[in-house]
Amino acid sequence: MVRSVLLCDTPGAISALHAATRHRPDLVVDVSTDALRAIEAAARIRPDVICCRLAIDGFTDLELLTRFLSASPTSAMVVRLSLDDLGLASMCLRTGARGVVATDDDPATCLEVITAVAERPTTVALSTRMAFEVGVTLGDRLAETGHMRIELEGLRESISQGTTAKADFLSNISHELRTPVTVAKGIAYVLRNPSVGEDERAEFLDTLQDSLDNLMGLVDEIITMSELERGTFELDLADIDLAPIVQRSIGRARGRHEAVRIEASIAPSLPAHADADRVEGVVDELLENACRYSPANEPVEITARLRSEGVVVSVTDHGEGLARTVARRSFEEPFSTGEGVLRKEKAGVGVGLHLARQLIIEHGGTLWTDPLPGGGTRASFCIPVPDRDRGTHAGLDSTPHTDP
Repeated sequence: MVRSVLLCDTPGAISALHAATRHRPDLVVDVSTDALRAIEAAARIRPDVICCRLAIDGFTDLELLTRFLSASPTSAMVVRLSLDDLGLASMCLRTGARGVVATDDDPATCLEVITAVAERPTTVALSTRMAFEVGVTLGDRLAETGHMRIELEGLRESISQGTTAKADFLSNISHELRTPVTVAKGIAYVLRNPSVGEDERAEFLDTLQDSLDNLMGLVDEIITMSELERGTFELDLADIDLAPIVQRSIGRARGRHEAVRIEASIAPSLPAHADADRVEGVVDELLENACRYSPANEPVEITARLRSEGVVVSVTDHGEGLARTVARRSFEEPFSTGEGVLRKEKAGVGVGLHLARQLIIEHGGTLWTDPLPGGGTRASFCIPVPDRDRGTHAGLDSTPHTDP
């Protein structure tokens, strides 16, 4: 059966294709190197197959293909394009093309595709090289899809964990806020009674002040954490001595936990370039955690020394100990407390360790924990020594002042 074919391509490609059809009596071939004239010819003769190069005479992407399909809707379209345009090949097939060959495929290959679509207009035919590249690309895309699926599952799990952590945080914060708010409401009620004596009133006011200070501390932690996550947090850095700062934290911890023995070994001088209030807050957090989880008959130990790498502060308790996985979660997840909400026996919203680590990192230092073999946990942080002090103190382990 004789099939009519219209070829539209560059002069060189037309010559090669036309020469290849001389031995094909089953094909009647019309040729054109002008795209607009080829479109007019397609509308006039309605060939069985139209084979065209897409990038010709200023036409781009699908424009020439759609013009041919409009001019001769019954013609089977074979497009020629670069192997680099595989995405365009897919678009051509979706638009209505029935065959795709590479622009540098030999004439015989091109004629094989033309014959295939001429004999079976409803099928799709690709040249061997084009089919190979499509297969390779499809395999790559499937592999990428597999990797993306794995990453998506990880992201979904992370989001789920974050959602759970935030739900735990809301439970924790409600638990923590209830105590100072309840105390404040109770004291306000009592102070309305004019019969309360001045000494008792002063005691109630002190308790109220402590409750409000605790409440403000919780709010400040949450605000600071939010600023860190948004990237708007700034330290107030200055040349300071950390020794008296650590001593003040120890004094406060002893006042809050009179039943816990705190053994301190602090160097006389600990020069650093740091934000005094933030570092003091970190020391407070580590001491508070240690005292909170320490058995009544076991001491909490704190050391602060000047090493060549910087000021190193360590706080050790001898309680049940904090597993590495729990410590890692406490550092990485800002709402992890290390214990279940429903069985909470200790205070804490769950931002402390995470926030403490972030603040030390902002100083260019690091904070870590070590579970002890005999039970208990040692939490430590290191803040780098200023360059101007490094020469003076490098290799020096300052003799600590021991405060039993």
